[in-house]
Amino acid sequence: MYEILSLIGQFGPIIVLAGTFFEGEVFAIIGGFLAYRGSYPFEMMIALAFAGSFVGDLSVFLFARFSSNHRWVARWRSRRKFAKALELVERYQAYFVIVNRYIYGLRMPGLIALGLSRISITRFVLLNLFGAALWAGIFTTVGYVFGYSIGSVFAHLQVMERGVGILLIVIAVALAGWFAWRQWGPVFMRRARNRRGERLAPGSKRHPTDPDLR
Repeated sequence: MYEILSLIGQFGPIIVLAGTFFEGEVFAIIGGFLAYRGSYPFEMMIALAFAGSFVGDLSVFLFARFSSNHRWVARWRSRRKFAKALELVERYQAYFVIVNRYIYGLRMPGLIALGLSRISITRFVLLNLFGAALWAGIFTTVGYVFGYSIGSVFAHLQVMERGVGILLIVIAVALAGWFAWRQWGPVFMRRARNRRGERLAPGSKRHPTDPDLR
């Protein structure tokens, strides 16, 4: 488990930047945790989380704005609830740009709806700057403040690692045995029955056309 921590620490900036570009909160919290451990400056982790979130949201927005006929965008537009989402976006543009990133499962459809709405690019960029900065500050701080608790979780996982590894090996062996029995068990059982039958009738001769002799 400490190897995982070492890997995260080594590639922390890349993980935080790429993670916040594609996903979100978890990677900003990881950035705060790395700052708590002293691996990287706290300000650096906030900046990376901000950059990843800002550029990621802007990329989806611009793609939807200038490639509205693309099949990926069209797939979202064809969903039944998308028209309602677009209506809400038009009504609460500023609020939606800021809040969108906080709601799980809404980031992607919300950004596409924003790209297809009447909001100007300049307004979106300014609101996205504010929203990304606020978001990065909140979740990176959460990772920093609760760094001790996160570290304790990794410590407990380290204690459990050996037992979990043994359990996984046992399960893997059991599954392999079960699949092997399903594949070869009936064959062995049939051969065993044939041999038992031959022992019970040692003088009997079996016909060459017997299915078991084919």
